[in-house]
Amino acid sequence: MNVQIKGNERIIHMLSDLYHEIRKRNITESRNLKKEIDKQIQGIDNDPNVQLYYALLEFRYQYLIDSLSISKDSFNKIEALGKPSDSLLSYYYYFFKAMHSTITGNYISAKELYEEAEKKLLQLPDELEHAEFYFKLSTFSCHKQQYVLALKQVSMAKEIYAKHRDFELNIGYCDNLYGLTCIHLKEYELAEEYLISALDVFKRLGEEHASLYSRHNLAFLYGSQNLSELAIRYISEVNEKSPNNYKALFIEAREHFKLKNKETANTLIEKALTICGELKNEEFYHRLMILKSMNDNLAANEFENIVLKGIEYFNREELYENIEKYEESLALKYYEEGNTLKASEYFYSSSQSRKKAIEREGLK
Repeated sequence: MNVQIKGNERIIHMLSDLYHEIRKRNITESRNLKKEIDKQIQGIDNDPNVQLYYALLEFRYQYLIDSLSISKDSFNKIEALGKPSDSLLSYYYYFFKAMHSTITGNYISAKELYEEAEKKLLQLPDELEHAEFYFKLSTFSCHKQQYVLALKQVSMAKEIYAKHRDFELNIGYCDNLYGLTCIHLKEYELAEEYLISALDVFKRLGEEHASLYSRHNLAFLYGSQNLSELAIRYISEVNEKSPNNYKALFIEAREHFKLKNKETANTLIEKALTICGELKNEEFYHRLMILKSMNDNLAANEFENIVLKGIEYFNREELYENIEKYEESLALKYYEEGNTLKASEYFYSSSQSRKKAIEREGLK
């Protein structure tokens, strides 16, 4: 950064140190550095570069501490400061905004932002930053339902981390992401192997925060195989320690729905809906509303109205696996009610969505 004001040099150095600790997923040291920076940050109003640097890392710090507290509005403070001209800050701007778009379910926007950030990444010689970028890009690809691509990207990150000391925690996160991706590919034994390996690393390092990610994904793994009681055992611990985790609430509610624990499922759904409303999270709002409709056993025509609202969002973001699944659920509902014409219509539509999902998986 080309910042010459002597009084800000210490802040700039501390912000750089903070980002290095964030990259290492070192929550304790990141928290300590953030507190120290906050004490000394007064008096930077006359330097827009330092203001923006601080705002960007404040967002990135929040993402580290509690990514599921990120709302649709969490990037507004940064946007109000304008786009940076400094090359490093410009990279951070596009990279962090891509992360924001991913966590808030704006995947088309996230793709464009990641592409712009990757161009700027090429100008940076820091190998560990390349690992950080490709790890996050892999997370995006997994959400975007391009699983083979996600495996390729996380492998790039893990290969770099393995060459450096003190990045065992990051390698654990890579294994956790391998496991999640393998679940989507229905490679369940391999997924369990990776997730347990990651959990072992996190336990050995005393990283309880990281352990929750593996427990969450193990619950998703067991739920994907309809081992609902086992899934609930893992996910309930996550919800106990992270009560505003709307993704974990969704998983636990879905497994209780499968077990016909209607009241428990409804309580979890309502809590998650409240959280998603506050965060303005459109993706999980629709997922939860569809699950609620199924739990409430709505008539097919009422269920259809809820599903179609969700499909409008999923289609916009090109999440064809979700469309396939929900159209099939709707087809089954109409079939159960004896409306074979409507059932046939949605079974066919579901098959077309499946074709789109396969085509999407093949894109690089």
